[in-house]
Amino acid sequence: MEREKMKKNKLLLATAILATALGTASLNQNVKAETAGVVTGKSLQVTKTMTYDDEEVLMPETAFTFTIEPDMTASGKEGSLDIKNGIVEGLDKQVTVKYKNTDKTSQKTKIAQFDFSKVKFPAIGVYRYMVSEKNDKKDGITYDDKKWTVDVYVGNKANNEEGFEVLYIVSKEGTSSTKKPIEFTNSIKTTSLKIEKQITGNAGDRKKSFNFTLTLQPSEYYKTGSVVKIEQDGSKKDVTIGTPYKFTLGHGKSVMLSKLPIGINYYLSEDEANKDGYTTTATLKEQGKEKSSDFTLSTQNQKTDESADEIVVTNKRDTQVPTGVVGTLAPFAVLSIVAIGGVIYITKRKKA
Repeated sequence: MEREKMKKNKLLLATAILATALGTASLNQNVKAETAGVVTGKSLQVTKTMTYDDEEVLMPETAFTFTIEPDMTASGKEGSLDIKNGIVEGLDKQVTVKYKNTDKTSQKTKIAQFDFSKVKFPAIGVYRYMVSEKNDKKDGITYDDKKWTVDVYVGNKANNEEGFEVLYIVSKEGTSSTKKPIEFTNSIKTTSLKIEKQITGNAGDRKKSFNFTLTLQPSEYYKTGSVVKIEQDGSKKDVTIGTPYKFTLGHGKSVMLSKLPIGINYYLSEDEANKDGYTTTATLKEQGKEKSSDFTLSTQNQKTDESADEIVVTNKRDTQVPTGVVGTLAPFAVLSIVAIGGVIYITKRKKA
């Protein structure tokens, strides 16, 4: 009899905790707790979503870290239950999700879990935590600065076992009263690189094409073998990170990498630089800066940032008057002047 009474009391307590967690209006059978930001069980799900829909955008190879910590300001009551500081002993305080360069838009959402099953709670109550995303300040990534309030509802263990266990987990954004699942949203920024060819000088051959090599350097976040797109004359081709990409440009022509990762380094060289009588110079114009700067072909290791880069490579060739031509023509020039002067003199004498 006593055992049945205890079992009934536990059931009533569990029902009361559920009512507190969901809110009285949510105790309808048609409401799914998970969709309302209420989880039945001992694991809290964190969803990470990258906001991009372009398959040409290269996902950085990186991890995103989520941190959970006790809310040390927690106090008061939630319904009839005391609100307490969260307990982190037995809880992994950080969880991560990882992305690879090969991840595309279909893989932009990933899941992490905080597992409360090993936490030893000392009493019935609501244990409050805060969840946030760690800002690793990686180039080209916008981090989510939202803070989430997490209430863990703890009650008696089932089947008359001694001790306490997690019954429900409720999440809310910041200080909002609206229950909803935890989601962090990040975005990826890209930049662009334009390379243009100019041929100048009175002997510059504007029908000639010049050979270039562009090399994108691998890094911690962009591995060897990953691919970005380059566009030339309306068609797109693959540029493989770590592999020199060769192309040709004539006068006034250009190539464009419109979705280049931020934080990647590149080299640019021209095979014909300073050959065949040409003087080769290059300038770099960065978006937002008034003036261009000199760019050193072959050796300048340029790192991309949010400012678009535009490199103009100019080959100039002028023809000089051959040595000795002026000296050879000088006597004839003098005779011509004398002859012209004589004609003018005779004409004037006749008129007189």
